[in-house]
Amino acid sequence: MSTETPILNEHNQSCGSASAEDKRACIMPSDSKFAAGKQEYPPMHNGEQNHELKMTKGKTYRYDDEFKAKARAHQFAFRERELNNYYDEKNPQVMLTPDAAKKGLIFCDTYRGFIQNKFKSFGTSALFSNMLRSEHIPYNIFTPMEEDLSAATALFNEVIGGGISRIDKIHIEFAGKSPDRSEYLKDGTSFDTFIEYTTTENAKGGIGIEVKYTENGYRIGVKEKKDIEDPNGKYRQVSEESNYFIPSLNITSFIKANHLRQIWRNHILGYSMLRKGEIKRFHYIHLYPEGNKHFHQYAIPEYKQLLTEKGCNSFIDLTYESLFKLIDSFFKQDEQRKWLEYLKKRYIVEL
Repeated sequence: MSTETPILNEHNQSCGSASAEDKRACIMPSDSKFAAGKQEYPPMHNGEQNHELKMTKGKTYRYDDEFKAKARAHQFAFRERELNNYYDEKNPQVMLTPDAAKKGLIFCDTYRGFIQNKFKSFGTSALFSNMLRSEHIPYNIFTPMEEDLSAATALFNEVIGGGISRIDKIHIEFAGKSPDRSEYLKDGTSFDTFIEYTTTENAKGGIGIEVKYTENGYRIGVKEKKDIEDPNGKYRQVSEESNYFIPSLNITSFIKANHLRQIWRNHILGYSMLRKGEIKRFHYIHLYPEGNKHFHQYAIPEYKQLLTEKGCNSFIDLTYESLFKLIDSFFKQDEQRKWLEYLKKRYIVEL
């Protein structure tokens, strides 16, 4: 990787983070149309219209891209129509009230009690209150799968092309078995979800999953830039040893590639687990809604151009829409059907 191939055009560098929304101005929406999956929300009655007119101001954010603007409107509609919860002083952030957050209303009602077992109690942090950010989404999509690991095994065999004998555990927020980060990438990289399984050859395998919703790229930090520039650092060692990337790639190109950097770090985190001997087989899944053009049209196709055949074989881009179709194929119990309908209604934005 000594001769540098510059990474292609960078996209969406100017997108604001959720935490910056309180500091930016808001504008009035010219039109709003709320939809849940294929079913549009019904027209409002007069009383609801009066409330909406009073509270519409501040529900849009001028720095949103097209998908995020629609997703924001969708989450506002879901919060108010499905959860009957309003917290307009926090606009344009789509926040649950503290009481609603403590009740776990951000999570699927069908599995809320099961999800609560992952916490001592529900709280009021962004994980429990911010409906537009993705932190809570792995709990809604993957934690219910723990109750039917047989169906989950069939689903992930379909995704990665077979080789799974059984799924042993589904982790949320996983960075490896060792607490010593120097054994991996010597940083804070972690998977939103990690599927630990036994292969058909009785070896250990793993699927690392990054879950996105409206998020795009992020600005590089001082330590991360320094670590990428380090010719003897973990990033370079693991990237070169993995043989996931074309020989002409110089990883310093990722310093300016805000749209690709996290995809790359997650991919090599998985290889660092292989390198350490924790697993013998690895796939990385980047999960996002089809409407998120940042990934669907730009970042994912661009990242794939940097991969060797080995890298391509270990990398899977998967949309919410495709995953939900697979859930529909393998999870057939009544409670699971309710869960699937919730996922579609909650996260699929009609474009």
